Amino acid sequence: MTPMRKRTGIIAAVILLILSVAGSAGGESAIMTREEFERWPYLPEYTVFNPFPNKGNNCTWYAHGRMMQLGYCKYALDSMRYNACTWADSAARGAAVSDVPVEASIAFWESGVFYGSVLGHVAVVEKVLEDGSIIVSDSSSSASAFNIYTIRPDEGKWPTAFIIVPPEQPRSVIFSPGEKVETIVGSLNFRLEGVNQPSLLLEKGTIVEIKDHPGNGIYASKPGSSTSYYYWWYAALEIDGEVKYGWLAQEYLASAAPPEQSDSTDPNSGSNPMPDPGASSEPAADSLPEITVLHGDINGDGVINVLDASLAMRHILVVEVLDDDRLGTADVNDDGLVDISDAVLLMQHSLGLISAFS
Repeated sequence: MTPMRKRTGIIAAVILLILSVAGSAGGESAIMTREEFERWPYLPEYTVFNPFPNKGNNCTWYAHGRMMQLGYCKYALDSMRYNACTWADSAARGAAVSDVPVEASIAFWESGVFYGSVLGHVAVVEKVLEDGSIIVSDSSSSASAFNIYTIRPDEGKWPTAFIIVPPEQPRSVIFSPGEKVETIVGSLNFRLEGVNQPSLLLEKGTIVEIKDHPGNGIYASKPGSSTSYYYWWYAALEIDGEVKYGWLAQEYLASAAPPEQSDSTDPNSGSNPMPDPGASSEPAADSLPEITVLHGDINGDGVINVLDASLAMRHILVVEVLDDDRLGTADVNDDGLVDISDAVLLMQHSLGLISAFS
């Protein structure tokens, strides 16, 4: 096995185990058609949230976008940011490399293997056939913007390895299509729909309308960054008589709906008594909200997903050791250890295979 194909076997074993039971992130996916590909300039996976240049004719750009479109984790995909020949070595954040083809994985060719390309090549495995052959889709600057073809295991152009990417983080549902929201900071980037469009800067208090889009609530990195991640919403804004469409980060938005008014506004009514000047303003101890820690939520973001499973794996491999506070949260089977059993349970929970750890 070459250095590029050599990965930590324990991570691959966990993810392959989960995928063998659960299948792909979105169930069985239809193979991409050329007609569907032609819509790419209107899809954020291939434009606003895609970190690669040469959009429309590039293998790394296409593989990143197609995997996002299929419902796989952008946080993991963002670990592979450079030439295709580097992807197997740089795959991280829950991604794993295997010799076994898996539907909706990334087919990887090291330098010099795919028609002699020194930059390597990547494609997306659309389907694994019964005879072991694979149907892959890709994009290439030397061929065409979209290609789909079958490769047999005995062919010389069989991929060097396959990169398995975990499912995406659950999408946000805080807003809904038709809802009006307002910006809560100044100079907020409104990232316009389309290819290489400049952002518009919105003033604080700007009202926009959330529009229906299959990408709503997606968890993706800030364009140009691999460290800042937000939930994103598709919105419309009228400027100088023209409606503009684009994407806004949820963190800087709030609902613009008017607050609900009480039916009773009479200060003398029994439902709205005057305050007692002698009463304490401190809430009673038994009325304080109970602060709870979600078992398995290692990174403390309020959800249990592949990011938590990745943190457990990094601790197991002594890449990033958890502190004492997070150790208890990571020990989801309560056996006093954080080991591969906990990582498997976290992955199963992330995929919806289990709803509780007990």
